[in-house]
Amino acid sequence: MSHWSGVRFIVSVGFLFSFAASTWAWVDLDNDGVPDVKDACLGTKVGVLVNSSGCHVMNGQDKICLFTVDDGLYPETCTQATPLVLNFEFAKADVMFVQWQVFTRIKSFLLEHDVNLCLVGHTDSIGSEAGNVELSNLRAANVKRILVDDLGFKPERFIVKGMADKAPIASNVQPEGRAINRRVELFVEFE
Repeated sequence: MSHWSGVRFIVSVGFLFSFAASTWAWVDLDNDGVPDVKDACLGTKVGVLVNSSGCHVMNGQDKICLFTVDDGLYPETCTQATPLVLNFEFAKADVMFVQWQVFTRIKSFLLEHDVNLCLVGHTDSIGSEAGNVELSNLRAANVKRILVDDLGFKPERFIVKGMADKAPIASNVQPEGRAINRRVELFVEFE
C-alpha cells in the first residue's frame, strides 16, 4: 500500500467514525430539535418553544407547579405539574452543567414559595441493588449540596431520598429509557 493510499484509508475510516458518532449523538426523543446529549429538559412537549438547552423558554407569566409528596399539586391553583427533573449520566452522581437552567427554575420557585422540597434520586436498572441505593442517594445529596452551597438555601428546606431503580418512568430495556430513569425529582414537602 502506497503512502497516499494509507493516508486516504485513515482519513476515510476517521470520517466514518466521526459520522457514526455524530449520528448517534443526534437522538432527540422529545422532538424539540435539541439532541438528548445536550437536552437539559428531556420530555418537552412537541410544539413548545425551547432554548438551546432544550428547556421551555420562560416568560414573565411562567408559573412553576410541583407535585407534593402526597400526589397533590402546589400551589393549589395549579392544574398541571411543571417538569423540573435533573438527569444524570450512567453510573455518575455529578450534576451536569446543562442542568443549571433547571436550578434557575428551582431557585425561582423556592424564592416565591416558603416550602420544603423532597429530593428523590433514581437510577436505571443496571447494577446491584445496594449500589443503586447508594447512587440514588448520592444524586439527591448532590442536588441538595448545590441548592445549599451554591444557591444559598438553608439545608433544612431539603429532604434527600434514594429510590434506586424502584420507580422507573421509562423502560429500562433500551438505553434511551435508562437515561430518562437516571434522575432526581422534586416534590413539595409540608412536614
